[in-house]
Amino acid sequence: MKSKTAFKTIEDFLYQENKTIVIPNYQRGYKWAIKESENLASAVEKLLDHLLDANKDQPYFLQGLTVVEKENEIILIDGQQRTTTLYLLLWVLNKELINSINLKYEIREQSKEFIELLKKDSFDYNLYDIENKHQDIFYFKEAISQIRSKIGILKKKENGIDNFIDFVLKKVTILYIVIDQDKATKTFTMMNGSKATMLQEELVKAEMFRRISLPDVMKREMTTSVNDSLYNLKEIIAKDWEINALRSQYAREWDKWLYWWNQDEVIDFFSIEKPLGLLLDFYLWKEKDKPKNTKLSDFNFDEFKNLLTGNREINKGKTKKVFKHLRDIQKLFEDLFNTPQIYNYLGIALIDAKEDKFKMITYYMANKSNHVKLQDYAKYRILGCSAELIERSEKDGSIKEIQERAMNFATTLKLKFLYNNFNDSAFKYLMYLNVKEDINLNRKFDFTIWKNKSLEHIFPKSKVYHTNELGIICDGNENEIEEWKKSTLNDGSWIKREDFKNEYSEHCIGNLVLLYGRDNSAFGAKTVYEKKRTYFDVKEKFDSRHLIHTMSVFAENTCGLAEIEQNTNKIFEQFNIDYNLSNNGK
Repeated sequence: MKSKTAFKTIEDFLYQENKTIVIPNYQRGYKWAIKESENLASAVEKLLDHLLDANKDQPYFLQGLTVVEKENEIILIDGQQRTTTLYLLLWVLNKELINSINLKYEIREQSKEFIELLKKDSFDYNLYDIENKHQDIFYFKEAISQIRSKIGILKKKENGIDNFIDFVLKKVTILYIVIDQDKATKTFTMMNGSKATMLQEELVKAEMFRRISLPDVMKREMTTSVNDSLYNLKEIIAKDWEINALRSQYAREWDKWLYWWNQDEVIDFFSIEKPLGLLLDFYLWKEKDKPKNTKLSDFNFDEFKNLLTGNREINKGKTKKVFKHLRDIQKLFEDLFNTPQIYNYLGIALIDAKEDKFKMITYYMANKSNHVKLQDYAKYRILGCSAELIERSEKDGSIKEIQERAMNFATTLKLKFLYNNFNDSAFKYLMYLNVKEDINLNRKFDFTIWKNKSLEHIFPKSKVYHTNELGIICDGNENEIEEWKKSTLNDGSWIKREDFKNEYSEHCIGNLVLLYGRDNSAFGAKTVYEKKRTYFDVKEKFDSRHLIHTMSVFAENTCGLAEIEQNTNKIFEQFNIDYNLSNNGK
């Protein structure tokens, strides 16, 4: 069973019936109210600024939360600062809003008590821990003060507070990631040895954040000077602020990556199952000494951890460098996906890529500005060429083996009875013809069709008859014999197979088009003209209407012997151009 992800509103997250949200005791204390300097806003203030400025009529994404669900507990692995801030915000907006929220702080007993006491009407938080002995309590109070300062503007607007509450609860959204304990791969131990089960991706995040949070060794010599002691204290505080700022920056970026990889179209295009997609696996594959021997399933947290270490057990510089590399790779993935031409060529290349997947992605990243290379690569992948063959041919300048494959592929496509014998070849080239049309329009092709594809006969195969020693029959549909007997053979609704030339039949490439499988049933045993009406009837939902090459074939006025022959020849003329073959090589 895999981890589960879902988008939840803040209301759905915080008000889960009979559930307690637990902030485990290995988490760091609450620090979002810390200001790096008087002139810079805290994380609390930044969050409030964003929420106050947001379009209240649109959903607002507040990054992701990672949890372990255990019986009646929701254990926060990542997201405790946001969750606590939201709790304090709701309390400031309306004390009653937190009455139904069960937030349990395990970090410190005083923190737990303070959070619970906020629910009591008689509680004066200013009188709790007056001497500021407890760090969490101090920053809880700071957060409350900052929130009150920010939302003061809402009180000047009619229904300002109520409208803002409604926005926060119903429009602000998080990506809610549930880690399945049965399939968790590691027990992550921190501070006091308490444990939480995590996915490998979450382990990487936690380990990177742990490393960048470790204090630097102070090289300044100890001194008895009061001034020097104060200087060291200020330096330590400044370092703490720097660490918190860096963690916040990394967390925001990480959550953006997570959000991007969890889009349905990204999941479908890259065929991914992990919350963070291919990012970590691809990076580890690139960094290993012999990536060609590394299978895609070889991702391992311990190996990734070694990349963070460098020559020392604690190496913040190395961790920052790794994070930068991840950021650069993520940008490359987004560039490939967001540029229609590259997206389309890569989509073709990735069909049945299997173990070559990362090699192909690497090639497209390296050559993203050279669309001729990307097009050639995609064309060769249609033939079934491996990444190694394509790159070797490019390196030594010889495409003899590729051209031999092209000629063999053409021979297969030219088979009289291609349908049901070599469907995969027909699928690939017909899809390529449709993708090329989208490339010309600078439009992204929908590659989900590959998992739900179908071949359709333009002229119905059930309307092709032939004779044998038993008499005249309808090929493939004996129920239509009586209909055939009543018809006029020359009315164009029937074809005698013997009338085809030797290299053509109703099952050849010239009588086939690509469809989404879900549209196939709409045609049934309809005539050519009924199929055309169905295809172009805009009143009906029909995904295959977006397939431009398919549309161009259906747009022909008629379809019979001559049209099937002409369409076949047209396809092979294009094939010869695509693969630089002579006409007799078809």
